[in-house]
Amino acid sequence: MREAVTVSQLNRYIKELFSDNNILRNVIVKGEVSNLKESRGNYYFSLKDEQAAIQCIVFTNYSGASVDLSNINDGAQIIVYGKVAVYEKGGTYAIYVSKIENSGLGEYFIKLEELKKKLSELGMFDESYKKEIPKYSRNIGVVTAENGAAIRDIFKTIKDKNPYANVVLYPSLVQGENAYKTIVDGIMELDKMDLDVIIVGRGGGSIEDLYCFNDERVAYAIFNAKTPIISAVGHEINDSISDLVADKRVATPTAAGELATFSYADFENDIENYKLTLDNTIEEKLDRLKEKLDSAKKQISLLSPRARVDRYKDNLKHIKINLNNSMQSRVQNVKSELRNYIEMLKSRDPLESISKGMAYTTNKNGKKIKSIKDVKVGNLILSRVKDGTIESQVTKIIK
Repeated sequence: MREAVTVSQLNRYIKELFSDNNILRNVIVKGEVSNLKESRGNYYFSLKDEQAAIQCIVFTNYSGASVDLSNINDGAQIIVYGKVAVYEKGGTYAIYVSKIENSGLGEYFIKLEELKKKLSELGMFDESYKKEIPKYSRNIGVVTAENGAAIRDIFKTIKDKNPYANVVLYPSLVQGENAYKTIVDGIMELDKMDLDVIIVGRGGGSIEDLYCFNDERVAYAIFNAKTPIISAVGHEINDSISDLVADKRVATPTAAGELATFSYADFENDIENYKLTLDNTIEEKLDRLKEKLDSAKKQISLLSPRARVDRYKDNLKHIKINLNNSMQSRVQNVKSELRNYIEMLKSRDPLESISKGMAYTTNKNGKKIKSIKDVKVGNLILSRVKDGTIESQVTKIIK
């Protein structure tokens, strides 16, 4: 009976067999690129045909390597040069690539590009058709695998941000031949439920795993939905059809959960700030309205009939006072003028002169005698004095 060997010994033996094989040390293999990834500056992908696949590794600092990956994407038909070697620790083998030649696109990717072109010409990728993701979504639908990591990540992210959010899952297949139908059914069913937003996707995978998200029927279901849709296919190397048609695309289910909901704590803070702002605004508005009301009251008071009557009364009082003052002033002036006239008349009144010792002389007919020419010798004359009249006869006229 042969002695058992360790796993390390067996892997080392296999590695030496590969190393000693001239064919495996210098292989040239053609196939289609699938699931291209980059990690720490190195690239990893599968090279496949219709029946099989082999892993390929490109170490960018590999000595002697002549590798240009600038035009290499999933679905590209390429020819790789390199060696087949065993990774002893993991017991796996791969082609360690030293050179790549691009030999064209794979059949699937040719069809995929044709579909993208068709849908683009129909306007299904146009930004003008994309709906806004609501800022405050509370009812969130999810179309994904029931037991996958995607739903766990989405659910946890949403509940961490908003424990009151309602998540409705439509369990679907996310890979395989019939997966597209369950995705379409899920979108259509959730779209009838008047939700705020729907997440469609899965947690990454190879290009083959994502075939269902590049299906034309899925594209039409997303485009025709009235509910905003987030695509979270989880594949950053190439945009899937669902990414291009969806209202918003994100790289991972976690990112979809972040985008779909809002932070309840931030929401409470926002509400409090809005309340303070609203209170201040209302208070300022009330102050302005009070000022307007006071001003209106003053205007009404000034324009009211009572106010007018009061103003007229005040005006009449002022007029009466002014008239009284004016009349008194006028009377005083008249009195003063009369006194002056009286004094002047007194000064000219013969009686006044008589009272002072002078006589007022007239002929017998009462005509005032102003000159000796007015009398003749023998005429009777009357001399009025203070206390009576003296009758006399002219006996002599002296010049």
